[in-house]
Amino acid sequence: MALAVPATVATQPTAPRTRRRGILTLSVIVAPLLLAALAVAGLGAAHIVNDSMDPTLRSGDVVLYDRWLTPARGDIVLFRDVDGWSGADGTTLVKRVIGVGGDTVVCCEAGSGRLLVNGEPLDEGYIAGDRPGGVIPFRVSVPDGSVWVVGDNRAVSVDSRSAISGPHLGAVALDDVLGIVRGRVPQ
Repeated sequence: MALAVPATVATQPTAPRTRRRGILTLSVIVAPLLLAALAVAGLGAAHIVNDSMDPTLRSGDVVLYDRWLTPARGDIVLFRDVDGWSGADGTTLVKRVIGVGGDTVVCCEAGSGRLLVNGEPLDEGYIAGDRPGGVIPFRVSVPDGSVWVVGDNRAVSVDSRSAISGPHLGAVALDDVLGIVRGRVPQ
């Protein structure tokens, strides 16, 4: 024996349920696309091709970087090599920010060879070597709107220290900074 179901019971809920399903389907499609667009606009990935940041980053590593934030001291940044440090046009470099606009960077603290920023020695446990600031003394004031950068592998890194006699005193304009490294993709 079949039960008779009134037509109004079967058809009334269908329209609102379909509308809710349509909104839910639209949300499921639009939300991930919106998140993906934000990720593409705000995050990037780069492949490391040299050892200037060793041991922190090694050749072959892939890093994720954030395009939205302004770099601070200690951040690792990617930037366009507009001053030709790499010897190749259009190269992207990766270095650690030592000084920001208004800072004074000095090489080096007597005895330890550490870099001084605004008179304070840097504690850089991420580098090796007995002269972390290098061997050539200098004193640089970082221009506003710039960062002063050095590779963690000081023995092989071509960086702000190499360009202190240049027109920008080794500083990298914030306009040339592509982003701040936020992580490394496991290999």
